[in-house]
Amino acid sequence: MAITSLVLGIAAFPAICCYGVPAVVLGVAAVILGRISLRRIRESGGALGGHGMAQAGWITGLVGGSLGLIYGLITVGFVILTFFLTFFSAANGIGNPSPSP
Repeated sequence: MAITSLVLGIAAFPAICCYGVPAVVLGVAAVILGRISLRRIRESGGALGGHGMAQAGWITGLVGGSLGLIYGLITVGFVILTFFLTFFSAANGIGNPSPSP
């Protein structure tokens, strides 16, 4: 589970390029799996290894998911801003002038 958390956390970084949505999903999964792994490793009393991988997995998942969320919110903000600017400029007659004959 620690290895899976680390792999998902690392995979969250290139997933930011897909408007941030896959990065958030992969990041949340990595955080959950990493925390579960850390709890199981601590409860095992030293019988299980992988503490460093589990910790790195939830940290990379947290960072990748956060960056994906920020990127997604900025992208949505720009789309909404562009829509409103286009709508209000057309409503006020500020758009492209129509050719006169």
